[in-house]
Amino acid sequence: MFDAWRKRQRGVVARWQAIAGGYSRSTIELRVATGQWQRLANGVYATFPGPLGRLSELWAAVLASGAGAMLSHHTAAEVLGLTAGATGPIHVTVPAGRHPQPMPGVVIHRSRRAAWIRDPKRSPPQTRPEEVVLDLWEAAAELEEALGWVAVACGHDVTSPDLLAVALQARLRVRWRPQLMAALRDIELGCGSLLELRYLRDVERAHGLPEGERWPCGSPAVGADRAARGVVYYPSFGTSVRLGPEDPRGGARAAERQRLIESLREACGVAPAVEETLRGRTLRYDDADVLEHPCEVADEVATALRRHGWRRHPRRCSPSCGALTP
Repeated sequence: MFDAWRKRQRGVVARWQAIAGGYSRSTIELRVATGQWQRLANGVYATFPGPLGRLSELWAAVLASGAGAMLSHHTAAEVLGLTAGATGPIHVTVPAGRHPQPMPGVVIHRSRRAAWIRDPKRSPPQTRPEEVVLDLWEAAAELEEALGWVAVACGHDVTSPDLLAVALQARLRVRWRPQLMAALRDIELGCGSLLELRYLRDVERAHGLPEGERWPCGSPAVGADRAARGVVYYPSFGTSVRLGPEDPRGGARAAERQRLIESLREACGVAPAVEETLRGRTLRYDDADVLEHPCEVADEVATALRRHGWRRHPRRCSPSCGALTP
């Protein structure tokens, strides 16, 4: 059993695990003294010499924090792949009333719902993905950052709007609750990033453009080909919009578009009009375009739509919106 613990926990064990595995306290101390093991915290050891890998560090923080401890907040987001890598301290949540011994580089949070919010399957122990997102929402410095966490988590299929809505009901106090509920509704439409949310709100809705069609959150088409992410298409007007950074592969885009069409046709039966849209005129916008110049983007999209049969005009989003064609 000890070997299984050691393997699972990336070489890090608690004292009680070592004793259960047949090591006496004196044997443990001898191994530490001779450099075979390393003492990482009170009662927590690395059973190897040399530097620790990131997962070993995370296990050490959890084991040092005692029974019921779990990774949470930004550290749980790191394990889920929602961040680019390790940043800042290790965040650990423990049951309310527990006060683990302080450990350098570890931030302790307490929860009365610790048993409920712990994910029963993930390792190292960590909070459920929807709880991670809501914790990050609460910790965000501004609404834009909070929206980004929700969008990226759903966009990467880490959680879903439905699961987030259920978790939200269990929390009595949540900042920006109306904005969160609105974001979940928009994400269900297929917005899988902050950029896509802003395009829907600041370009389409704010300027009275027709709302393009998107693959809904959890669509089998997305599972078949993730190139479907970020595509907004207007099949009645022969235009589509791809949201995201420029593809450095250049000529590979045509092949990617063809794969997308084929995967969408196979997964959910794409209509011929949609195929024609994806083959036709595609506009591309990145974060700087949509977040900094939504009026200019709306003007360009409206122009493309009108060339293909849209009979209306975009509206000004504000008195200072002077970039739109009258």
